[in-house]
Amino acid sequence: MDNKKTPLERPLQIGQRTAKNRFVIQPFEGSDATPEGRFSELTLTRYENLFKGGAAVVVMEGVTMQREDSLTRASQLSLDVNDPESRAEWEHFLQHKQDKYPDTLLLVQLHHSGEIADPNIARRISVKPLLGHEGVLVDADYIEGVIASFVEAARFLAQIGVDGVDLKFCHGYLGSQILRPYNDRDWKYGGSFENRARFAYELCEKVRAVVPDSFLVGAKVGIWEEMPGGMGTAGPDSPLIDPSEPLQLCKGLESRGANFFIETLGNCYITWNLMCPDNTAPEHVYQHMTAARLLKQNLRPETAVICSGLSLLRDGRNIGFNSVEPEKNSLLYWGNTCIENGDFDMIALGRQSLADPALPQKYIDRQQDAIHWCRCCNLCVALSMGGRPAGCAVHNPIYRKSFKEMKENG
Repeated sequence: MDNKKTPLERPLQIGQRTAKNRFVIQPFEGSDATPEGRFSELTLTRYENLFKGGAAVVVMEGVTMQREDSLTRASQLSLDVNDPESRAEWEHFLQHKQDKYPDTLLLVQLHHSGEIADPNIARRISVKPLLGHEGVLVDADYIEGVIASFVEAARFLAQIGVDGVDLKFCHGYLGSQILRPYNDRDWKYGGSFENRARFAYELCEKVRAVVPDSFLVGAKVGIWEEMPGGMGTAGPDSPLIDPSEPLQLCKGLESRGANFFIETLGNCYITWNLMCPDNTAPEHVYQHMTAARLLKQNLRPETAVICSGLSLLRDGRNIGFNSVEPEKNSLLYWGNTCIENGDFDMIALGRQSLADPALPQKYIDRQQDAIHWCRCCNLCVALSMGGRPAGCAVHNPIYRKSFKEMKENG
């Protein structure tokens, strides 16, 4: 098949911007910033490889604006719009990107860890105490301050040439902590769905008000958080799956100017393999595809829906599906098939983008045999959790050496 005629290669209109193909790079925390949260050489090299790898959209990892109570790890990338050095660094980074890769859309994920901040380096804050993640109980003034910081960050990013922002409502971080039914506390941002959605709606409205119409605003949304009372459950104590609230949330965000949604599942501090399917539970990849289809069915045709969790599919071989022909169960096969069927619009590459950032260009250039496939061994995650820069320890000798050293040091 001529790859240049496949659905994955076709451009897509997102708001007033054009994505040159259907490949999106997931926001994956590289854990390679400097101790001050600045771009290190590893950070710059990682993004250089992603930009030249051919994906239409690169979503930068979760960037924090409140280091004192938002860090999940010491090496997390930061933005401080009130710090001239931080502003200058980001301006330089964007100028380089615009000069060399003007047709690649760059989005930045705005991040706050909330109750899952690392207590050794940051203050944990809580909207309702959760077993094992207790933190300082915050009030509405604190949340309004978070919104204000996100809005100012979005304003600055739009001014320097970033193409959009991803508002993070997933994986157990602050946005999902507020949105989940478990947050039944009686306060401005808790209890009823209307109250719990207020944070997301106010944030979206206020960001949209300070950026140009051409600036993309969207969200990564957890359709099911896999915990009693989590996002996508039937009540504050219920383990039953009910996606009605996340779907309602996305409709509300769409009506407030959101252009795109990245589907996701799970919670990074509960079970990893729903959020990032691996060989222990390969069927989870189909749940991601189903969740993306639910979004597509419930949103306007022009709203872009991006499917996550597909790295496990790789070339369709040795992934735990013995009853399906590999060539009809690969990442590229299902990406093309589902886009053609209208189930979703784009595919997001997370761990796979670490294994081979050039996958999109190799696909477009008909060099699929040269793709380095992700094995979903999660050694990249182990590096990050171990306080080291995250990268592919299978295909990249720098990270292979780092993982070996970490293992030897216990």
